[in-house]
Amino acid sequence: EVYEAEHIHIEKRVALKLLRPEILANKEAVARFRQEARSASSIGHQNIIAIDDFGNLPDGRVYLAMEFLAGSPLADLMEGQLGFDVALHILIQTTHGLAAAHAKGIVHRDMKPENIFVTHDAQGRPLAKLLDFGIAKVSGNDENQNLTRTGTIFGTPFYMSPEQALGQKIDHRADIYAMGVIMYEVFTGTVPFKADSFMGILTQHITGQVTPPSQMAAAAGRMVPAELEAVMLK
Repeated sequence: EVYEAEHIHIEKRVALKLLRPEILANKEAVARFRQEARSASSIGHQNIIAIDDFGNLPDGRVYLAMEFLAGSPLADLMEGQLGFDVALHILIQTTHGLAAAHAKGIVHRDMKPENIFVTHDAQGRPLAKLLDFGIAKVSGNDENQNLTRTGTIFGTPFYMSPEQALGQKIDHRADIYAMGVIMYEVFTGTVPFKADSFMGILTQHITGQVTPPSQMAAAAGRMVPAELEAVMLK
């Protein structure tokens, strides 16, 4: 559960993320929540949401205090008319945030338009913020291995890399693959693979052939430049 809150002394607004009471008994969920605080706060980048505090309330609930953002997730903006230049600007910023995470050995593992929040900087320009590092994997941290064991599938099927879909060990390339899918969706209006079930979507990521973005975009009355199509397909 996420609430808008205000610090009682410095009157700073924050987004307060609380684990629901029924989840507290799940030690792995609590561990992931703590991991989210560590992962996001350790990166320190303008395109990643800032974590201000972490702790326990008197009733035992665990909370995460994050910077308060005014804006909308990319997923909502995509439902309207998102201009080409603005979309490109947002996606480039997102990759800057991802690159900063990867430089720290942190793989997000659940990249999707819902986790790219678009706010504005002091000059009123769109500013992308990466959210939700709750299932992030920190390379070389043995403590996390029980949370990211091989054979366990975490993430959202529409944006999932083949190796992730197979439950194999993944690295930063899984996030890059997901960014390719997000770009495809932003500029064509649809994800590359759809099916009636979770496993059906995963199977297509593993074995399916992608319809070229330019072809998919043309069917929707859009245009994808050749240079951008090359980036997506790579």
